[in-house]
Amino acid sequence: MVESLQMFLFLFKSKYRRKCSWFSPFLCSVLIVLLFCNGVLTKCSDHNCVKGVCKNDTCVCNEGWQGPECQHCGGKIKLTELSGIITDGAGNYSVSTQCSWLISPPVVPSPSPIRIRLESFATECGWDHMYVYDGDSVRAEKLLAVFSGVLEEGESGWTSQVIARSGSALIHFFSDDAYAMEGFNVTYATYSCPSNDHRTNCSNHGECEEGTCRCEPDWIGVACDHPLCPDNCNAEYGSGQCTSHGCECTPSRTGSDCSKDSSQGSWGWEWKEEGEGGDRPENTPPAAAGHSLLVYGDDLLRIGGETFSQAEFVFRYNTAKRGWTTMEARGELLAPRFAHSSIIYGNEIIVYGGVVASDEPDRGGGLAGVEGRGGEVTNEVWRGMIDAESVQWRNVTPTACSPHYRPPLGHCGGLHLSGHTAVLVHLGKTKKPVMLVFFGHSPHYGYMHLVQEYYIDEGIWSVAVTRGWPARAGFGHTAAYDDLSRRVYVHAGLVSESEATQAPSAALYEYEIETRIWRPLPSAPTPRYLHSAVFVAPGVMLVYGGNSHNDSAVATVSNPATAKCFSGAALLYDVRCQQWLPAPIGPLSARIGSAASVLPLQDRRTAIIYAGFDGRLRSDALKFTVGDKCSSRSDEAACLNTAQYGLACVWKQDSCIAIEEIGWKDSFDSSVKACVAPPVFDDRRCASAEYCESCAAANCAWCGACMASSHHCVRHSHQIAVSVEECGSGGSGGEMCARYHSCAACHAHLHRHPHGSEELSQRACYWDYDSVKCRPANTTTDIRSVAAASGCNAACATLTTCANCTAEECIWCASTGRCVDKNAYGASFPLGGCRAWSTNGCTSNHVTGCAAHVSCASCRAEPACGWCDDGAGGGRGICLPGGERRPHHPHICPHRRWHFTHCPACQCNGHAICDSENRCIQPCAARAVGDHCDVCAPAHWGSPLNGGVCQPCECNAQAISCAADTGRCYCSTKGLAGDRCDKCDNTNHYHADLYNKGCYYDLAVDYQFTFNLSKKEDRHLSAINFRNAPVKPDVDADFSITCSAHARMNLTVRTRTDPAERTLFSDVNCTNFRYKFAKSEHAFGVEDNVTLTTFFVYVYDFRPPLWIQISFSQYPKLNLQQFFITFSSCFLLLLLVAAALWKIKQKYDLYRRRQRLFVEMEQMASRPFSQVCVELERGGAGAGVPAPVALEPCKWGRAAVLSLLVRLPTGGTGRAPPLGGLAVASALVTLGHHHHDRADRPRNHNQCK
Repeated sequence: MVESLQMFLFLFKSKYRRKCSWFSPFLCSVLIVLLFCNGVLTKCSDHNCVKGVCKNDTCVCNEGWQGPECQHCGGKIKLTELSGIITDGAGNYSVSTQCSWLISPPVVPSPSPIRIRLESFATECGWDHMYVYDGDSVRAEKLLAVFSGVLEEGESGWTSQVIARSGSALIHFFSDDAYAMEGFNVTYATYSCPSNDHRTNCSNHGECEEGTCRCEPDWIGVACDHPLCPDNCNAEYGSGQCTSHGCECTPSRTGSDCSKDSSQGSWGWEWKEEGEGGDRPENTPPAAAGHSLLVYGDDLLRIGGETFSQAEFVFRYNTAKRGWTTMEARGELLAPRFAHSSIIYGNEIIVYGGVVASDEPDRGGGLAGVEGRGGEVTNEVWRGMIDAESVQWRNVTPTACSPHYRPPLGHCGGLHLSGHTAVLVHLGKTKKPVMLVFFGHSPHYGYMHLVQEYYIDEGIWSVAVTRGWPARAGFGHTAAYDDLSRRVYVHAGLVSESEATQAPSAALYEYEIETRIWRPLPSAPTPRYLHSAVFVAPGVMLVYGGNSHNDSAVATVSNPATAKCFSGAALLYDVRCQQWLPAPIGPLSARIGSAASVLPLQDRRTAIIYAGFDGRLRSDALKFTVGDKCSSRSDEAACLNTAQYGLACVWKQDSCIAIEEIGWKDSFDSSVKACVAPPVFDDRRCASAEYCESCAAANCAWCGACMASSHHCVRHSHQIAVSVEECGSGGSGGEMCARYHSCAACHAHLHRHPHGSEELSQRACYWDYDSVKCRPANTTTDIRSVAAASGCNAACATLTTCANCTAEECIWCASTGRCVDKNAYGASFPLGGCRAWSTNGCTSNHVTGCAAHVSCASCRAEPACGWCDDGAGGGRGICLPGGERRPHHPHICPHRRWHFTHCPACQCNGHAICDSENRCIQPCAARAVGDHCDVCAPAHWGSPLNGGVCQPCECNAQAISCAADTGRCYCSTKGLAGDRCDKCDNTNHYHADLYNKGCYYDLAVDYQFTFNLSKKEDRHLSAINFRNAPVKPDVDADFSITCSAHARMNLTVRTRTDPAERTLFSDVNCTNFRYKFAKSEHAFGVEDNVTLTTFFVYVYDFRPPLWIQISFSQYPKLNLQQFFITFSSCFLLLLLVAAALWKIKQKYDLYRRRQRLFVEMEQMASRPFSQVCVELERGGAGAGVPAPVALEPCKWGRAAVLSLLVRLPTGGTGRAPPLGGLAVASALVTLGHHHHDRADRPRNHNQCK
C-alpha cells in the first residue's frame, strides 16, 4: 500500500500541483488515514490468530496450521486423543495445500478400531481429494477411501464413514491451485463402530464389537440405520410380509418395501455390501472399479479392475448357485490393469489396453494401499483360454503390419489406450470375427477419434475408414451392441474441449458396422463419463451412474446436475423412437467405474450393475428388471409406453407385440405403430455440419451448405446430397481431418496410406495452432501452411522429470512420477490416483520422490516421507519413504533418529550446534546465516539446507546480491545485463561509453522520459545513468529532473577537446532540479560526426519504488515582431479567401434557382393533355376561393401546376362569346404548409404564393 501511495503522490505533484494547491490539505488528511488504517489492519491479536498466538504483530501458528491468521491447515501432525475433530479451517480451504493427520491413539492392550466419519464434505470434484489409509503411511495395509466432491444429504452411511482396524490411520488432503470450496469436518473415535451420529455407536440399534455392529433383529446396515422391513412390507395392503431376511413380496409386488408394481420395471439389490444386510454370494472378490463384466454361458466373468491391492485378474460368478470362483492365471504373466476393454470369443477372453500396475515400489507396484498404483497405459493384447477353474494366458500383441490392412496411425501393435470400449461383431458375407475398439485416450495422441478393428483370426490390427458424422466420445464412454438394429451405440465420455481443458459429453452416436458410418442421435439430458450401459432388451439401452461433474465454479448455478461427482441417475434410451426416458426410481447408489451386463437365468430380462467407486471401492450389485411382456398390454397407449419399463413394444392389428418379433426393418411399416409420436428432427445439427458426409449423416441436405431440407437448396439444386453415399466415395479432406483432435494425431496422418511418402503433395492434414484444429492440406495455401508450420511438441507422457514436464505446459504428478497433458488429468487419474500434482515450481535437478526434499520441514509435509537424522545434533539428515514406525524397505534408520510427524529440536542444517534452548549458536559456518542457518549470507548464493554450500557472488563489483539458486547477479545499476553484470542491455537502449565504464541511457533532445523503477525485477537497483549531447549549436539547453523519492544526483560534462569528465553538480537532491546551460558557455552541436559536448547524469543512492522524469530540451526564443507580422498576414489572407468564397456561393445559388425554374417551365410545357369532364349547375356565382380542377406537383414536390376552370367575360351582353363561355387557366404555384392563424382570421389550408 505504501508503494501505491508514493506513486500517487509523485503523479499528483507533477501534474496537479499548480492547479489544485487548495486540495493539498485534504489529500494529506486522506493519506494519513489510509496509512493509519493499513498499520492497524496489519497488526495481529490473539483473537485474529485462529489457530495460533500473536507475537511481534505476527501470528505464530500451532502445529498443523498455516496462513496469515493461522486459518488453514498445513503440514503433518500426530493426533493421540481417543476422539476428535479434523477440519481444514474456517471458511473455504486454501488452494495449493497439503495437510496430513496421523491418528495414533495409545495401544492398550491391543490396537483399537478407529471410526472416521464425514460430517460435512465439499471439495472440487476430481481435483481436490482426501485420502484415508488404514495404517501409519501411504503404503499402509489398505487404502480405505479417496473422497472428492460434495457429500449430499441422505448419503449412504457405508460411503461416508470407514473403520481403520490397524490401530492407526493416516488422513491426507490435497488441493490444487485453481478452485476452493467449503471444505470438510471429519470426526474420529477409537473403540467405535459406524453410526448415523458421531456421538453414538451403531445408531443406538445395536452393539459395537471390535469396530463391527451387531444389529438388533429389526435393523440392518453397517451402522444399523436401516429397518429390516421398511413400512412393515406394506402388509396392511397385502403386498408382502416381514421375515428374518427382510420383506417377502407377493408375485404382483416388488421393492424393498413391496410397494411397487412388479408389472413395471423395477430396481433391486442382487447383493449388498458386507454388513448392509441381505444374502451375499460366497467368496465375493475384492471391491473394484474400472473392470469388465462379461457373459460367459450362464455365468459372469469379472475381468481386471482397480482394487487398491493385489488381486486375481479373473473371477467367475455362477448365477445359478450365487457364488464366486477365483480363476487361476496360468501361462504367461498378465499384470493387473484397469480401464481396459475385453470381450468373449468362444472360450477365450481377449483383453486390450488399459492402465497397467507399476513394478516400482515408490509408485505402488505390488503394494497395498497406494492409490492408482502409478501404472502406464499399454497396447497389449492378451488372449486367455477359459478352463473350469483357470485361464491360460498368452500375449498376442501384433509385432508386424499386414500389407492388406491399414494400421492405426502406423502402429502395427495397436495404440496405447485407456478408457476405450470393445465390441465383438461379425463382418461381411463370411461373418469374419472382429473386435471393434472405440475411441479412448492415448498418452501420445490425446483423446482418440479412431475405430480400430482387431481381426481375431489373423491377429492383425486395422483402422476403420469411417464416414458420416465426426463422432467423438474420448475416455470413459460406453459402447453397446443392439441385436435388433445391428448397430453399436456409443454414449457420452470425457472429451477434449481445448489443449488445456476437458469436459464430459452427453452425445449419443450410432455406428453401422458394415458401412462404417457414424450418425448423431439425440443427446442425453446430462453429460457423464465412467458410467455403464447395456441393452436390457432389444431396442432399449439402460445407462447408469457416472461422473457428471463439469465446472465447479458454475455448475451449482447453471445446472446442479453437473455438480455431482458421482451420479446415481439411470436413463433408458428407446432406439426405435430415438427418445431418452428416465428409468424407474431405484435405490440411491451413486458410483463411477461400474460394469453392466445382462444377468442370465432370470424369469424376466434383468441387467446387473456391479461394483464401482464412490469415494470407496464397492463390491455390491444392483439389478434392474424390465416390466411384464408386451402381450400383457391391452391398449395402444400402454403398449407404446413400455420403453420406460425397459421393453420395446409396437402396436399392430390391435395387439401389442415385442419389437424383436417383427424385426427392425418391419417396425417402420405403415401398418405398425412403434412410437407415440415420430422421432423429433433436430435441425440444429444441420447448422453445425461443415461437410457433406456429416450433413447427410444428420438427415440433412447438402448443396454447398447444410440445409434442414432439400427444399431449402435454391442454389446448386443439381448437386443435392441427402445420403452419405451421394457425397462421394472418398469424402473430403476436411471431413477426414476433422476427426483428429490433437496435433500428434493430426501429424501422424500426414499421408493417405501407410506406405506413402512424406512430400507436401501427399500430406492430407496439418495442425493449425491458431484455430487449434486439424485442417486439410488440399490447396496451395494449405500446403504452404504445412511447410511453414512447426512440428508438435513432445508428448507429455515422454517427459520423465518434473522440470522438463512443467516446462512444456504439462502436469507433473509427483506421487506417481508421471507427466500428463493438461486436458487429460481426469483421464489419467480417474479414481484420484495422483496424490499431488503441479504445473510449476519444480527444481532443475533430476531427483524425484522423497529424496528431492532437502529439509526436514519440506520432508515432513509430504505424507509418504519421513526424516532420518544423522545423529550429529546439527539438523542434517535424509528424507526417506516411510511411515510413523520406520522407513520402508530397503531403507534403514534407527528408531530414535526417525521423525515422521515432527522434526528434531535442533535445526541448524549442519552448520552449527544448539544451546540448551535449542537455538543455533551464531555465527553459522559455511557462510550461512539465519536463526536456523538456512539462508546464505549476503552476496552469496547456494543452498545451505542440510549441509549445503554457499558461494560468493561474482558480479564485477556491480551488484551486492545474486540469485540464491543460480548465482545470477542482481545488478545494482539499471542497464547492466549478463549473469555477471558484464554487459549492457542494448535491447532497451543502454549503451557503453568509449571513455567511461558503465552503461548509459541515451536521452533524445526535446523529449521528456519517465522511468518507472517499481517492478519486481527492479527491487535490487540503486543507480541509473543517463547521457545527452545537445545538437543545436545556437540554442541554450534546459535540463530538468524530478524524482518521486529520495535520490542523489551527479551531473558532469565532457567536451571534444577534453575527454576527461568535469563535475558540474555533485551530490544534489534530484527531487526537483532544473538548470539552463547557456550556449555561450558550452559548445553545442556536431562536427565530423563527433558531438562537441556530452552531459552525463548519475542518479544513485535510491531504493525502489522510484519514478524519474528527465529531459534535455533546446527550444529557440520566440521573435514577437516576426510572430505578429506572420499572424496579421495570415489573418488578412484568410478574410480575402472567405469573401471570395462567399461571392462564389451567391453566384452559384442564383444559377441554381434559374436552372430549377427553367426545368419546371419545361416540365409544364411538355406535360401531356387530357380530358376533364366538368358538371355545371345552374345558379349564381358562388363566393369564396375557386377550387382547382387539377394540381400537378413538379419533380421536387415544392411547386405544382394549378389548373382552374374560368368563365370568359360576356362584355355586358349577357352571354358568352361565340367560341364558348368557359376556359381552362393554368399557373405555376409553390406548395406551402398549413398555417394556424389567429381565431378571428379565416383559415386557408392551401395557399399559393
